[in-house]
Amino acid sequence: MNNRSVAYRSDRARQVARVLWITLVLNWLVALLKVAFGLATHCMVILADGIHSFSDGTSNIVGLIAIYVSGHPADKGHPYGHQKYETLASALIAFVLFIVSFSIFKNAVQGFWHPVIPVVNAISFYLMGFTLVVNVFVVWFERREARRLKSDLLLSDSWHTLTDIFVTLTVFVALIGIQLKMTRMDSLFSIFIALVIFITAIMILKRSSDVLCDKAVLDTAQVERIVRAIPEVRDCHAIRTRGGIDDIYVDLHVRVDNEMTVLASHYLADRLEQQIKKEITGVRDVVVHIEPISQVCVAC
Repeated sequence: MNNRSVAYRSDRARQVARVLWITLVLNWLVALLKVAFGLATHCMVILADGIHSFSDGTSNIVGLIAIYVSGHPADKGHPYGHQKYETLASALIAFVLFIVSFSIFKNAVQGFWHPVIPVVNAISFYLMGFTLVVNVFVVWFERREARRLKSDLLLSDSWHTLTDIFVTLTVFVALIGIQLKMTRMDSLFSIFIALVIFITAIMILKRSSDVLCDKAVLDTAQVERIVRAIPEVRDCHAIRTRGGIDDIYVDLHVRVDNEMTVLASHYLADRLEQQIKKEITGVRDVVVHIEPISQVCVAC
Protein backbone atom coordinates (compact mmCIF):
# COMPACT_ATOMS: atom_id res chain seq x y z
CA MET A 1 0.00 0.00 0.00
CA ASN A 2 1.40 3.44 -0.91
CA ASN A 3 1.91 6.31 1.52
CA ARG A 4 -1.15 8.16 0.22
CA SER A 5 -3.41 5.18 0.97
CA VAL A 6 -1.91 4.78 4.45
CA ALA A 7 -2.44 8.50 5.16
CA TYR A 8 -6.04 8.30 3.93
CA ARG A 9 -6.88 5.31 6.13
CA SER A 10 -5.20 6.93 9.14
CA ASP A 11 -7.19 10.13 8.64
CA ARG A 12 -10.39 8.12 8.17
CA ALA A 13 -9.73 6.25 11.44
CA ARG A 14 -9.33 9.57 13.28
CA GLN A 15 -12.60 10.87 11.83
CA VAL A 16 -14.50 7.70 12.80
CA ALA A 17 -13.03 7.92 16.31
CA ARG A 18 -14.17 11.56 16.59
CA VAL A 19 -17.74 10.54 15.72
CA LEU A 20 -17.63 7.74 18.31
CA TRP A 21 -16.38 10.10 21.04
CA ILE A 22 -19.22 12.54 20.35
CA THR A 23 -21.87 9.82 20.41
CA LEU A 24 -20.30 8.25 23.52
CA VAL A 25 -20.74 11.48 25.49
CA LEU A 26 -24.33 11.93 24.28
CA ASN A 27 -25.30 8.28 24.88
CA TRP A 28 -23.98 8.23 28.41
CA LEU A 29 -25.58 11.58 29.23
CA VAL A 30 -28.93 10.13 28.18
CA ALA A 31 -28.24 6.86 30.01
CA LEU A 32 -27.35 8.55 33.29
CA LEU A 33 -30.52 10.62 33.22
CA LYS A 34 -32.73 7.61 32.51
CA VAL A 35 -31.12 5.29 35.05
CA ALA A 36 -31.09 7.91 37.82
CA PHE A 37 -34.73 8.83 37.21
CA GLY A 38 -35.78 5.19 36.81
CA LEU A 39 -34.23 4.26 40.15
CA ALA A 40 -35.70 7.31 41.88
CA THR A 41 -39.24 6.61 40.64
CA HIS A 42 -39.03 2.78 40.62
CA CYS A 43 -40.05 2.86 36.95
CA MET A 44 -38.67 -0.32 35.37
CA VAL A 45 -39.37 0.67 31.78
CA ILE A 46 -37.33 3.90 32.09
CA LEU A 47 -34.57 2.02 33.92
CA ALA A 48 -34.51 -0.64 31.16
CA ASP A 49 -34.30 2.09 28.54
CA GLY A 50 -31.42 3.63 30.48
CA ILE A 51 -29.53 0.33 30.59
CA HIS A 52 -30.04 0.04 26.85
CA SER A 53 -28.57 3.53 26.42
CA PHE A 54 -25.57 2.51 28.53
CA SER A 55 -25.02 -0.37 26.14
CA ASP A 56 -24.89 2.23 23.35
CA GLY A 57 -22.00 3.84 25.17
CA THR A 58 -20.32 0.48 25.71
CA SER A 59 -20.49 -0.20 21.98
CA ASN A 60 -18.84 3.19 21.38
CA ILE A 61 -15.92 2.18 23.62
CA VAL A 62 -15.58 -1.16 21.82
CA GLY A 63 -15.64 0.75 18.55
CA LEU A 64 -12.92 3.15 19.67
CA ILE A 65 -10.65 0.26 20.58
CA ALA A 66 -11.37 -1.42 17.24
CA ILE A 67 -10.69 1.79 15.30
CA TYR A 68 -7.33 2.15 17.05
CA VAL A 69 -6.34 -1.38 16.00
CA SER A 70 -7.91 -1.41 12.52
CA GLY A 71 -6.35 1.97 11.72
CA HIS A 72 -2.89 0.42 11.71
CA PRO A 73 -1.52 -0.15 8.18
CA ALA A 74 -0.80 -3.58 6.75
CA ASP A 75 2.35 -5.24 8.07
CA LYS A 76 4.22 -8.53 7.71
CA GLY A 77 1.94 -10.36 10.12
CA HIS A 78 -1.24 -8.82 8.67
CA PRO A 79 -0.59 -8.31 4.94
CA TYR A 80 -4.28 -7.56 4.28
CA GLY A 81 -4.38 -4.91 7.00
CA HIS A 82 -6.36 -4.81 10.24
CA GLN A 83 -9.72 -3.70 8.86
CA LYS A 84 -11.63 -6.78 10.02
CA TYR A 85 -11.06 -5.78 13.63
CA GLU A 86 -13.66 -3.09 12.96
CA THR A 87 -16.13 -5.75 11.80
CA LEU A 88 -15.22 -7.93 14.79
CA ALA A 89 -16.09 -5.00 17.05
CA SER A 90 -19.52 -4.83 15.40
CA ALA A 91 -20.02 -8.50 16.29
CA LEU A 92 -19.01 -7.78 19.89
CA ILE A 93 -21.63 -5.03 20.01
CA ALA A 94 -24.21 -7.66 19.05
CA PHE A 95 -23.14 -9.94 21.90
CA VAL A 96 -23.38 -7.03 24.36
CA LEU A 97 -26.93 -6.47 23.13
CA PHE A 98 -27.80 -10.14 23.69
CA ILE A 99 -26.68 -9.86 27.32
CA VAL A 100 -28.59 -6.61 27.85
CA SER A 101 -31.71 -8.12 26.30
CA PHE A 102 -31.63 -11.16 28.59
CA SER A 103 -31.08 -9.02 31.70
CA ILE A 104 -34.02 -6.74 30.93
CA PHE A 105 -36.26 -9.70 30.06
CA LYS A 106 -35.42 -11.46 33.33
CA ASN A 107 -36.17 -8.38 35.46
CA ALA A 108 -39.37 -7.67 33.53
CA VAL A 109 -40.72 -11.18 34.08
CA GLN A 110 -40.00 -10.91 37.80
CA GLY A 111 -41.74 -7.53 37.88
CA PHE A 112 -44.76 -8.96 36.08
CA TRP A 113 -45.42 -11.45 38.89
CA HIS A 114 -44.42 -9.05 41.66
CA PRO A 115 -45.35 -5.62 40.31
CA VAL A 116 -44.13 -2.40 41.90
CA ILE A 117 -46.17 0.68 41.07
CA PRO A 118 -43.75 3.35 39.81
CA VAL A 119 -44.07 7.12 40.15
CA VAL A 120 -45.03 8.77 36.86
CA ASN A 121 -45.32 12.54 36.55
CA ALA A 122 -44.73 15.38 34.07
CA ILE A 123 -40.97 15.17 34.61
CA SER A 124 -41.07 11.57 33.32
CA PHE A 125 -42.47 12.74 29.98
CA TYR A 126 -40.12 15.75 29.74
CA LEU A 127 -37.12 13.52 30.40
CA MET A 128 -38.10 10.98 27.74
CA GLY A 129 -38.83 13.78 25.26
CA PHE A 130 -35.36 15.25 25.78
CA THR A 131 -33.65 11.87 25.37
CA LEU A 132 -35.70 11.21 22.23
CA VAL A 133 -34.38 14.41 20.63
CA VAL A 134 -30.80 13.48 21.55
CA ASN A 135 -31.20 9.97 20.12
CA VAL A 136 -32.63 11.26 16.83
CA PHE A 137 -29.65 13.57 16.48
CA VAL A 138 -27.16 10.77 17.24
CA VAL A 139 -28.70 8.42 14.66
CA TRP A 140 -28.78 11.16 12.01
CA PHE A 141 -25.19 12.20 12.78
CA GLU A 142 -23.79 8.64 12.82
CA ARG A 143 -25.54 7.59 9.62
CA ARG A 144 -24.41 10.71 7.80
CA GLU A 145 -20.83 10.10 8.88
CA ALA A 146 -21.11 6.35 8.15
CA ARG A 147 -22.05 7.13 4.53
CA ARG A 148 -19.34 9.75 4.20
CA LEU A 149 -16.60 7.57 5.72
CA LYS A 150 -18.07 4.24 4.48
CA SER A 151 -17.75 2.72 7.95
CA ASP A 152 -19.41 -0.60 8.87
CA LEU A 153 -18.83 0.18 12.52
CA LEU A 154 -20.62 3.54 12.49
CA LEU A 155 -23.50 2.05 10.53
CA SER A 156 -23.87 -0.82 13.03
CA ASP A 157 -23.67 1.59 15.94
CA SER A 158 -26.33 3.80 14.40
CA TRP A 159 -28.64 0.77 14.18
CA HIS A 160 -27.98 0.22 17.86
CA THR A 161 -28.93 3.82 18.67
CA LEU A 162 -31.94 3.64 16.35
CA THR A 163 -33.47 1.05 18.66
CA ASP A 164 -33.34 3.68 21.40
CA ILE A 165 -35.75 5.84 19.40
CA PHE A 166 -38.32 3.07 19.03
CA VAL A 167 -37.80 2.02 22.63
CA THR A 168 -38.31 5.58 23.87
CA LEU A 169 -41.56 5.83 21.89
CA THR A 170 -42.83 2.66 23.55
CA VAL A 171 -41.80 4.06 26.93
CA PHE A 172 -44.16 6.99 26.33
CA VAL A 173 -47.01 4.52 25.78
CA ALA A 174 -46.00 2.56 28.88
CA LEU A 175 -45.96 5.72 31.01
CA ILE A 176 -49.49 6.59 29.85
CA GLY A 177 -50.61 3.07 30.77
CA ILE A 178 -49.02 3.34 34.20
CA GLN A 179 -50.84 6.64 34.80
CA LEU A 180 -54.08 4.81 33.95
CA LYS A 181 -53.29 2.35 36.79
CA MET A 182 -52.35 -0.56 34.52
CA THR A 183 -49.85 -1.97 37.01
CA ARG A 184 -48.27 -4.56 34.72
CA MET A 185 -47.81 -2.18 31.80
CA ASP A 186 -44.30 -1.39 33.08
CA SER A 187 -43.19 -5.04 32.87
CA LEU A 188 -44.95 -5.75 29.56
CA PHE A 189 -43.21 -2.91 27.76
CA SER A 190 -39.89 -3.81 29.35
CA ILE A 191 -40.27 -7.27 27.79
CA PHE A 192 -40.99 -5.59 24.45
CA ILE A 193 -37.81 -3.51 24.81
CA ALA A 194 -35.84 -6.69 25.46
CA LEU A 195 -37.26 -8.22 22.27
CA VAL A 196 -36.36 -5.13 20.18
CA ILE A 197 -32.79 -5.23 21.48
CA PHE A 198 -32.54 -8.97 20.72
CA ILE A 199 -33.70 -8.51 17.10
CA THR A 200 -31.26 -5.62 16.63
CA ALA A 201 -28.41 -7.80 17.89
CA ILE A 202 -29.29 -10.51 15.35
CA MET A 203 -29.26 -7.96 12.50
CA ILE A 204 -25.85 -6.59 13.51
CA LEU A 205 -24.41 -10.08 13.97
CA LYS A 206 -25.61 -11.12 10.51
CA ARG A 207 -23.93 -8.15 8.81
CA SER A 208 -20.71 -8.78 10.73
CA SER A 209 -20.68 -12.51 9.95
CA ASP A 210 -21.17 -11.76 6.24
CA VAL A 211 -17.86 -9.87 6.25
CA LEU A 212 -15.97 -12.26 8.52
CA CYS A 213 -17.13 -15.26 6.47
CA ASP A 214 -16.22 -13.58 3.16
CA LYS A 215 -19.71 -13.33 1.71
CA ALA A 216 -19.76 -11.88 -1.82
CA VAL A 217 -19.96 -8.09 -1.69
CA LEU A 218 -20.47 -7.07 -5.31
CA ASP A 219 -22.69 -8.25 -8.13
CA THR A 220 -20.33 -10.15 -10.47
CA ALA A 221 -22.25 -8.76 -13.47
CA GLN A 222 -21.16 -5.25 -12.47
CA VAL A 223 -17.49 -6.27 -12.39
CA GLU A 224 -17.84 -8.23 -15.64
CA ARG A 225 -19.35 -5.22 -17.41
CA ILE A 226 -16.36 -3.07 -16.45
CA VAL A 227 -13.84 -5.73 -17.48
CA ARG A 228 -15.45 -6.55 -20.83
CA ALA A 229 -15.45 -2.85 -21.77
CA ILE A 230 -11.65 -3.07 -22.16
CA PRO A 231 -10.94 -3.95 -25.85
CA GLU A 232 -8.02 -6.32 -25.11
CA VAL A 233 -10.21 -8.57 -22.93
CA ARG A 234 -11.60 -11.57 -24.79
CA ASP A 235 -13.38 -13.18 -21.83
CA CYS A 236 -13.51 -13.14 -18.02
CA HIS A 237 -14.65 -15.61 -15.39
CA ALA A 238 -14.15 -16.77 -11.78
CA ILE A 239 -15.00 -13.33 -10.40
CA ARG A 240 -14.90 -13.28 -6.60
CA THR A 241 -15.42 -10.46 -4.09
CA ARG A 242 -15.21 -10.22 -0.31
CA GLY A 243 -14.78 -7.70 2.53
CA GLY A 244 -16.80 -4.77 3.86
CA ILE A 245 -18.46 -1.90 2.02
CA ASP A 246 -15.31 0.21 2.38
CA ASP A 247 -12.75 -2.60 2.17
CA ILE A 248 -13.59 -4.71 -0.91
CA TYR A 249 -11.21 -7.26 -2.42
CA VAL A 250 -11.77 -8.47 -5.99
CA ASP A 251 -10.05 -11.26 -7.90
CA LEU A 252 -10.87 -12.55 -11.36
CA HIS A 253 -9.52 -14.43 -14.39
CA VAL A 254 -9.21 -12.68 -17.74
CA ARG A 255 -8.59 -14.27 -21.16
CA VAL A 256 -6.51 -12.44 -23.77
CA ASP A 257 -5.06 -13.20 -27.21
CA ASN A 258 -2.40 -15.90 -27.21
CA GLU A 259 0.14 -13.52 -28.75
CA MET A 260 -0.08 -10.89 -26.00
CA THR A 261 3.32 -10.31 -24.37
CA VAL A 262 4.00 -10.49 -20.64
CA LEU A 263 4.58 -6.73 -20.57
CA ALA A 264 1.31 -6.00 -22.33
CA SER A 265 -0.50 -8.40 -19.97
CA HIS A 266 0.99 -6.57 -17.00
CA TYR A 267 -0.21 -3.20 -18.31
CA LEU A 268 -3.66 -4.67 -18.97
CA ALA A 269 -3.93 -6.00 -15.41
CA ASP A 270 -2.98 -2.58 -14.03
CA ARG A 271 -5.54 -0.91 -16.27
CA LEU A 272 -8.28 -3.29 -15.15
CA GLU A 273 -7.43 -2.71 -11.51
CA GLN A 274 -7.57 1.07 -11.85
CA GLN A 275 -10.82 0.97 -13.85
CA ILE A 276 -12.57 -1.24 -11.29
CA LYS A 277 -11.40 0.97 -8.42
CA LYS A 278 -12.56 4.06 -10.32
CA GLU A 279 -16.07 2.79 -11.04
CA ILE A 280 -16.76 0.92 -7.79
CA THR A 281 -16.38 2.83 -4.54
CA GLY A 282 -14.72 0.95 -1.70
CA VAL A 283 -12.55 -1.43 -3.73
CA ARG A 284 -9.19 -1.72 -2.02
CA ASP A 285 -7.40 -4.36 -4.06
CA VAL A 286 -7.89 -6.19 -7.38
CA VAL A 287 -6.00 -9.33 -8.41
CA VAL A 288 -6.15 -10.17 -12.13
CA HIS A 289 -5.11 -13.60 -13.40
CA ILE A 290 -4.26 -13.46 -17.12
CA GLU A 291 -4.94 -16.52 -19.29
CA PRO A 292 -4.45 -17.16 -23.05
CA ILE A 293 -7.73 -17.44 -24.93
CA SER A 294 -6.80 -20.94 -26.11
CA GLN A 295 -6.61 -22.27 -22.52
CA VAL A 296 -9.54 -24.42 -21.48
CA CYS A 297 -11.19 -22.99 -18.36
CA VAL A 298 -11.53 -25.83 -15.88
CA ALA A 299 -13.66 -23.72 -13.54
CA CYS A 300 -16.25 -22.93 -16.23
